[in-house]
Amino acid sequence: MEFLEAVGTRRSVRWFKSYEPVTREQVQEILEVVRLTTCPGNLQPWRAVVVWRDELDHETREELLKADNWQGAHVQAPVWIYLYADPEACIPGQFAINTQELITVGALPSAYGWSKTRIENAIERAVETPAGMASIDELLHDLPHEASEAIAYAETVGACAVACLAAVNLGLAACLHMIAKPTAQEKVKKLLGVPDNWLPVWQLLVGHPAESMAAGGQRPRRDFEHIFFEGNASTPYRRDPAVVQRLQDAKLLQAPAPLENRREELMFLARMYGYPEEQDD
Repeated sequence: MEFLEAVGTRRSVRWFKSYEPVTREQVQEILEVVRLTTCPGNLQPWRAVVVWRDELDHETREELLKADNWQGAHVQAPVWIYLYADPEACIPGQFAINTQELITVGALPSAYGWSKTRIENAIERAVETPAGMASIDELLHDLPHEASEAIAYAETVGACAVACLAAVNLGLAACLHMIAKPTAQEKVKKLLGVPDNWLPVWQLLVGHPAESMAAGGQRPRRDFEHIFFEGNASTPYRRDPAVVQRLQDAKLLQAPAPLENRREELMFLARMYGYPEEQDD
């Protein structure tokens, strides 16, 4: 699938074919994509535990589902990928190791001032970096652990978004869920053997869609000019209709929700899986 179409087709699919398996090769491809996604300092703080629903013993499966309040999509999806953030990957010392490695492979240019000595001096002794380098003396020297947690969490969220697109690119359905309700997070960590210091981020449910991949149409988004600006925060970025048309042709911009017959589709799915049919509020 072309990139723009994959982005445009992505939905939070919440109805899965519980009976149709996902292959190990497909899951590996999703993880390979996540492994190569962008990350400042090449920190890569994301950690993932892949759980195959039908390979769990009954008690463990029930406990994991209970922790997520028995959400329908979780019950149905055959693959559950639990994504955590490791704060230890974002401490200053690890940043120094990773950025020095980037210098070795030619990813950080010495022409901009990057050198192993300058990285060490900036992070360990708060020596000001020269023009052309990031101000890591202010960013990373004496970085509190809470900041390392925030960085690890934020970067893992970005990796989760990429994982969704990787699944769609394979023709699979995906949906991000809470790993568990707050009171059950530690229980899930114990069930999965997750280290205490890892931060719960998201659980990616993966499977084949029982609903159409359009899933009722593209979700509502704020107007383009209300969220993007040019030059200053008071000047909306002008949206070119010709670009809009080109992106519609490329299937990035698709028909908005709700599509015709969406209600009937939801009622059919509810009946199929034994849930109450959709009711008006």
